Amino acid sequence: MSTLLEVTELAKAFPLKGGGAIHAVNGVSFQQAAGETIGIVGESGCGKSTLGRLILQLIRPTAGSVRFRGKDLTLLPETALRPMRRHLQMIFQDPYAALDPRMRVGALVEEPLAIHGIGTRAERARAVAELLETCGLPAEAAARHPHEFSGGQRQRVCIARALALSPELIVADEPVSALDVSIQSQILNLMMALKRDRGLSYLFISHNLAVVKYVSDRLAVMYLGRVVEMGPAEEIYADPRHPYTRALIAAIPEPDPDRPRDHAVVQGDLSSPENPPPGCRFHPRCPHATERCRVEAPRPVAVGGRDRAHFVECHLY
Repeated sequence: MSTLLEVTELAKAFPLKGGGAIHAVNGVSFQQAAGETIGIVGESGCGKSTLGRLILQLIRPTAGSVRFRGKDLTLLPETALRPMRRHLQMIFQDPYAALDPRMRVGALVEEPLAIHGIGTRAERARAVAELLETCGLPAEAAARHPHEFSGGQRQRVCIARALALSPELIVADEPVSALDVSIQSQILNLMMALKRDRGLSYLFISHNLAVVKYVSDRLAVMYLGRVVEMGPAEEIYADPRHPYTRALIAAIPEPDPDRPRDHAVVQGDLSSPENPPPGCRFHPRCPHATERCRVEAPRPVAVGGRDRAHFVECHLY
């Protein structure tokens, strides 16, 4: 498969007024193939949402590069970046906040087409009706306002809007976390069907590993601004290598009480991104930490992988 996205040593530090900085993302690198879904997981505050916004250039990085189809988006001025936005779109976490309550649904879905000067008004109206129906809403929904819909229906509107420009890559930032469990499965099934029918690629950001397991081809586990483990999703779930990954997977609820499970746990809270610990960032919470972990930052090590390499940042390997 051809390479769609290439992220290299991407970093973002938010300066503080009194000095210092919040190191939200620090040296993230990976490649994504066309048609692939990469799940990005981790605790709140690990930098996964910031990473998604950096890739779309909604936030400009402090360092590193983001190449989409070989073109470095970080070097483009806003005027040159706007045409590229047709190929990269985002689905936000909160469908209530993502839609302007003063606008009708038809205008919300049509807006990307109008901004990019695509089609006549009649052609855009037909496109809006088709997009709404594709996402499981009647064409008549275009005449209604967002407050007239349920949370799941609003997220369908957000998905229709993201599809309007026929993007290749969609960054989905916690797209089902604000929805009821019964509605989550409907939205996930819709996203998977759209991927199959339209050849979409997803960066699926979530703290819910059970959800990410369902949709992802590969998995990237983030901790304090770093990707500490990455590889084929099935392989990581079957044999997690990093102690943090093992703890996250052990925390997934298991419906069978008799099934043996890993009881890996981590102690304490996430360290401050303003003053990340030296050496391995996970060492203050790791039950296997050694003196080397406290002073030397680990580098990615290949630990196997069938279709793609499985990497882990840990001195245990």
